[in-house]
Amino acid sequence: MEPGFAGVLRPGHVRTRACSVAALIWAISPMASAASVPWTPSLAARHAIEVLVDDGGLPLTVSQWPLPREAVQRALDTLPEELPLELDVARALVQRELRAQQDSRIGLTLRQRKDALPGYGDDATPGSSLQLRSGEYDGPHLALQAGGRLDSVADSGQSHGTARLDDSAVAADAFGIQAQAWAHRSWWGPGWQSALPLSNNPPALDGIGLQRASVLPSDSPWLSWIGPWNTDFFVARTEGEEPGPGSNSLISGWRITARPLPLLEVGLTRMVQFGGTGHPETLGSFARAVIGVHANAQTVAAQSRDSGNGLAGVDLRVRCPSGVRCAGYVQVMGEDDRKHLPFKYLETVGTEVWSPSGAMRFWFEASEVGCRTTWRESTTPGCAYHNYAYLDGYTASNRWLGASVGADGKLLTLGWMDSEWDSSLRLDYGHVGSNVGTFGVPFEPALSGRPLWALSARRSWHFGSTSLTPEFDWTRVQWMDGTRVSSRVGLEMSTTLDDLGVASPSRVAEALSGPGSPTTDRLLAAAALIGGAALFDRAANSYAYERHNEPSLKVMRQLGSTLPYAELGLAGTAWLTRRGSPDGDVAMASIEAGVSSVVLAEGLKQIVDRSRPYDERGAADFGHDKRSESSFPSVHTAIAWSVITPVAERYDAPWLYGITALVNVGRVADHQHWLSDTVAGSVLGYVVGDWFSKRASDAPSGSVTLIPHGVVMATAF
Repeated sequence: MEPGFAGVLRPGHVRTRACSVAALIWAISPMASAASVPWTPSLAARHAIEVLVDDGGLPLTVSQWPLPREAVQRALDTLPEELPLELDVARALVQRELRAQQDSRIGLTLRQRKDALPGYGDDATPGSSLQLRSGEYDGPHLALQAGGRLDSVADSGQSHGTARLDDSAVAADAFGIQAQAWAHRSWWGPGWQSALPLSNNPPALDGIGLQRASVLPSDSPWLSWIGPWNTDFFVARTEGEEPGPGSNSLISGWRITARPLPLLEVGLTRMVQFGGTGHPETLGSFARAVIGVHANAQTVAAQSRDSGNGLAGVDLRVRCPSGVRCAGYVQVMGEDDRKHLPFKYLETVGTEVWSPSGAMRFWFEASEVGCRTTWRESTTPGCAYHNYAYLDGYTASNRWLGASVGADGKLLTLGWMDSEWDSSLRLDYGHVGSNVGTFGVPFEPALSGRPLWALSARRSWHFGSTSLTPEFDWTRVQWMDGTRVSSRVGLEMSTTLDDLGVASPSRVAEALSGPGSPTTDRLLAAAALIGGAALFDRAANSYAYERHNEPSLKVMRQLGSTLPYAELGLAGTAWLTRRGSPDGDVAMASIEAGVSSVVLAEGLKQIVDRSRPYDERGAADFGHDKRSESSFPSVHTAIAWSVITPVAERYDAPWLYGITALVNVGRVADHQHWLSDTVAGSVLGYVVGDWFSKRASDAPSGSVTLIPHGVVMATAF
């Protein structure tokens, strides 16, 4: 049975209380800073950031990713305009990646369905994949980004298309804290090969949380002494495990990272695995798991009250003094606790050096993912990343949440990278404790204590905004019956959508709404968008079905049903209060567009007569139900996009489209429409809204802005 929230964590209660608190904070916050989506640098950009921190005094932490994009930008803005050449090159590299975050991108990865030993910056999921990401839409207190990914390998390791929401994020800022909902991978630790509590080895987690919007030192005299700092708290649901006790558990993490001294960075981490099938999911059970009440039970009776699995620990990164270009780091995590302190330790230690030019970095790292009670005794097998209450271990989608070498593994890594050539090379030697990368998938290297050799190489070429990255991974594991060698080659390609020529969003939008666009161009652009979405109909529907009980999708379903009519009601109110003014003309254009889109959408329903997802007849079934119940197109998305388009165009607020796109998500999540139905409604609404917007375009333009106490519309006279 799928676990549900109980007690004070019932979704309705949580949403009501959360919305009340958020509204209060929004109303009384006079100085909230700009929100931005989470950002994780590439391997080369992380190297450049560390060069700027160590050699240039950049006020930023380097062992916790992602950070809010705007937080990194504000830290860069504190640097002097004139910098030594090597630091100026490093700053330019980071700036390019920050700007690229705001562009829409499409990526394609072609590789074999084999696992490897991923490190920082690698795409750990085996098999080929297709990635799509919108640009970032920013308001003063709101940031939105939509992303998606289609993997060729399912969580079970079988060949099956799997849809994910990678790189999607919604962030709202108040009092300098971002409330976030996101789908991304994280890296919590100073290492380059292993991060013990949370790494990029599993697919992106879908989570909600709070994060400090800045990394700069606090103005408060009580906190200024800790220097640049950030804190991140989240709760996410694991998925992909076989049904059973503890499956589909919740993962919560809290990390504080600070640099109290110019040469020292400190990180404190607490991870909790609780809830899941057969376990309560209340605020009380979460609090008990964080505190560790009834943890590490030794009897069957006590185990029935176990509050959950946990990790806690500390990491340090120390830069060498006297200008020597080197640093050392250590991360220690306790698998259990004793007297409320971490116990049974997992460790990573390493050292790194970089060249005077700032282009190259070398690192040597050692990780032991086993429980060590004292430094003199050997590790305890079957302890790290395991708990009797969670038979699938410390995993998400059957992949280790922490170090990719897996439980009871040991690994030595020698790494090199060159930011000028955008190249990297890693050589690993160690012992497999269970499975590399995955939890018990039979086709992966396994067998406790057997020697492991691994090699990883990457080289990227950049042509404008287009990137090509060939990759090579090789592993060698000694088995009882001989040696198993696995080689994997791949190619990662990505480019901005605006570089796709006639298929770019700007060209498609121009074809749909440009005054000089022939009717055939408009029809072809619309058909391309709808046809492309149809390729993902089944994957999107499967994703929504498998996560039907997720609280975030329940919120999306409500938004999808109510937001279009809320927009129409707001437009009507604006017209009544601003009738006869340019703003009133825009409101009337929105009303006319909304009503017209309903008429046109209902007419198309009568013609197409497509079955809905909940009919379970498939995406290609037509002509079974009442024509008025047709799935194609979505009336809700048609209304939403038609009403918002005149406002977005008039007040130069493209971020409003990001909010409207939540209606598309909600209708798919509610199994009311296929993805292509919602895209068809969006196209119809955009075209209709653009037409009515142009009718009202003779009036002067203005702007729409979010402020702490509401929304301001400004127009010129």
